[in-house]
Amino acid sequence: MMKQLPLVIFLLIISSIKAQENIDSLNTKPNPIIFGDFSLGYSNGFVKGFTVGGSVNYQKKNNLFTFRTLQIVNIKKIDFFLIFPYNIESETMTEYSLLYGKRYIEEGFSYHFSGGISFATYDKNFENDNLALNYFGFPVEVGVSWFKNKKRRFRVLYGLIPVGKPTSFGRSIGFKLHANIAKRSYVGLGLTFGLGWHKIYNDEE
Repeated sequence: MMKQLPLVIFLLIISSIKAQENIDSLNTKPNPIIFGDFSLGYSNGFVKGFTVGGSVNYQKKNNLFTFRTLQIVNIKKIDFFLIFPYNIESETMTEYSLLYGKRYIEEGFSYHFSGGISFATYDKNFENDNLALNYFGFPVEVGVSWFKNKKRRFRVLYGLIPVGKPTSFGRSIGFKLHANIAKRSYVGLGLTFGLGWHKIYNDEE
């Protein structure tokens, strides 16, 4: 599977922004709205199969800016020697996108819609039929998510153990419909899991 580069970038961003949030709290400034998510789902189109993706998101007012990457994998055949695979015939589509859209927040719930531009790579690795193709497209996505409505202590170990002071940093869960209009088009649906600051939290929350 592909390397989740956006999630690595997101973790680095989280570290720097967390430090900034601690400074801002002393100046009673609101937290930024920035979060990342990881998605698992299925896509249908020129390539059909299991889909894994990640994104980094920044929101200013109702404006949402997103960097997204995902990969669709369709495994046609696997040859095994005992229990060890030695030949895999598959096709994959890997996409990198920049999107702009609108995101609206209602208490602990949000919904968004975005569009943009993408660069994608299609690879086919069959025994007698190999192909590599690069192309541009127009990605779109629509999503909904749920997150904590008030500042609470962050919980670890499956949400059982609270740590630290009440914070605006937290998890989210939701659904995302994603598509790409291109030479190799597709549409898919995924379940998303997120981390970050999903709204502006007041001191009293």
